[in-house]
Parts: sequence; structure tokens; C-alpha cells
Amino acid sequence: MAQSFADLDRKLEHVVKDLDGEVSRGGLKRVGEATQVEIERAVTADIGDTSMSGWRRSGPIAITGTSRVISDHAVIVEPAKPAKGPMAVLERGRNQGGGSHGFSGPGISADGTTRRNANGSLRKVRARKGRRWNGYTSGKGTMGDASQAIKNKAPKLIAAEVHKALAKRLGGG
Repeated sequence: MAQSFADLDRKLEHVVKDLDGEVSRGGLKRVGEATQVEIERAVTADIGDTSMSGWRRSGPIAITGTSRVISDHAVIVEPAKPAKGPMAVLERGRNQGGGSHGFSGPGISADGTTRRNANGSLRKVRARKGRRWNGYTSGKGTMGDASQAIKNKAPKLIAAEVHKALAKRLGGG
């Protein structure tokens, strides 16, 4: 079937409209939703499930991903709000500061020495109780792993969205 340049021009204008503005946000939303599962996969690979217990806010905190479209050309994929603290601990570890944060551990004074009673037990060196000591943990690089997986997966998904827009207006499969 022969088509005129005017028909082709009209179709290309529709393609541009589909790839820009509010219509493109739908495609970005689908890409974000498809990639946010990489956060849960990275967490599961590091700790065996998707939750961390023992946090101040009561029960185990589920570490899940969320995505939000911030412009016609950008989507942010990140941990859901209640999971940002646990994800930071998984990424960098806990109490990594070598005592520079003012608390090195129970029974250790600010100058790094321990204070002991006459009977040899650790003496309480703080007048008030500080935050609960959870010890040191090493980071597992969980968000870095999730970020790399998202970077690997997103271009294929974006290309599929562009192909879908082109096929819709220009035909073909």
C-alpha cells in the first residue's frame, strides 16, 4: 500500500507525542515497576529474605523497592521509605566510624581506654544510658548490587517501550 509523505509525517508526529510528555510517563512507570524487583532480589541474595528485625519501629521491616517518575524522561527506583535505614546498613554496615561518632562500645571511654572497677568488671563510664549498642557490622554492598542489576536491565526495557510506540504508529511487530 502506497502512503504519502503527509501520512508518514502525521504518523511520525504521533510517535514523537508518544515518546514525549504524559504518554512517555506511562512507559517509564512500567520500566520502574519492572526494575524495582531488583532491590528485593539483591536483599534476598544477601540476607536470605526481604526483612530485617530488631529495629526501633517494632516488627521486621520489609525491604522492598519503589519507583516514581520524576519527569518525562526520568524514573527513580529506590528502597521504599521505611526500608531506607535498613538498606543503608546492608550497604555500608553499622557503626562504621572507629569510635569517631562518640561511642566505641560498652565500657570504652571517649579517649579509647576502658574503665574497670576494683573487682575487674567494666565500670559504667557514662552518666546516662546512650543508644543501644548493636556492635559493628560490615556492609554487604546490597544497594550497589541492586543498582548494577537495574542499570543492566533498564536499557532493554526502555528499548522495548520505544519499539512498542513505533510499532503502534508505524505498524510491524
